[in-house]
Amino acid sequence: RYFFVASKRTRVKIMPTNHIESAMTLSRVEQNDPTLKHLVVSSTCHFNPAGRMGEYWPDDSADLARLGDAIGANTNLRKLFIPGSRAFVDMAADNGAFFDGLNINTSICNLDLVGCDLSGGMASEILNRFVANNSNITGIMLGMCTLGNEGAGVLASAVSRCTSMKFIGLFSCNVDDDILVQFVSGIRGLHQFHTLNLSWNNFGRAGCEALATMLQDPSCNLTWLDLSRNNRIDDSCATILAHSLKGNCKLHSLNLSGNGAITENGWDAFSQVLCNTSSVNDTYLSNHTLRDLGVGELDLPANLSSLLELNCGADKKQVAIRHILFHHTHLDMEPFLE
Repeated sequence: RYFFVASKRTRVKIMPTNHIESAMTLSRVEQNDPTLKHLVVSSTCHFNPAGRMGEYWPDDSADLARLGDAIGANTNLRKLFIPGSRAFVDMAADNGAFFDGLNINTSICNLDLVGCDLSGGMASEILNRFVANNSNITGIMLGMCTLGNEGAGVLASAVSRCTSMKFIGLFSCNVDDDILVQFVSGIRGLHQFHTLNLSWNNFGRAGCEALATMLQDPSCNLTWLDLSRNNRIDDSCATILAHSLKGNCKLHSLNLSGNGAITENGWDAFSQVLCNTSSVNDTYLSNHTLRDLGVGELDLPANLSSLLELNCGADKKQVAIRHILFHHTHLDMEPFLE
């Protein structure tokens, strides 16, 4: 698409529309437009810059430096999306002005990196200079990024110093056991952290053991954990995760969908944790918080589906009493009702 200037004889091509839209987005950032909340820095323009999201297409390092200055002075941007395209990575290399501007911004609280290599270069620089020690950052989403052990170390070190972090996503980043062990070490001290997406990765027993250790920590405030579609999560992994929830009263959603290696044996481990019938006291102290495993009712054992549904009740004491009434019919319940 192009804009044209019309005359009696001819039409003169002025500028591609995407360049004009990109210039409009940059102007909105520089003018601190209060309606612009999300900024996409990309090599192509797809979004309408008149709305909450604007896309900027820098042509060279000077354009990117100018954008950095504008971001540094902006107080209305909330979310920044950066791709890992080769053109942008090369443009950002050694671009101190861009990173300096990004580093002084105090309004951006969410960062998306897609297709980036965290082991070095642009993405590593963003994590080290912008994310680390940034009390404004509350969420990071990494999609289809390359980590490796070096990138995992950079990420763990950066997020461990983000005291306001609430959400992290590592979607389809080929996270294996070694990477996940490093990453978990970085997030264990984040007390506001409540949501973790690790879907479409490649970790197994060692990674689940690291997650289990975190879930057993009384200071862990995780409420939502997505482990869907990981190639190596099987019955032993499910059992490890289930046992970690025996004393956990915060995690309400654990998405294990798409893990075909989990059989009835793995699901039974969750049934035992949700309702341990060994004694009345064990039943009372069972997990009454977990209410979702991300799997359809027809794909779970019937008793487990019933236990999850029962846990949806807001009054956890009543949930416990209902478990006891059902499984210990001989018991005098009066002491529990006082």
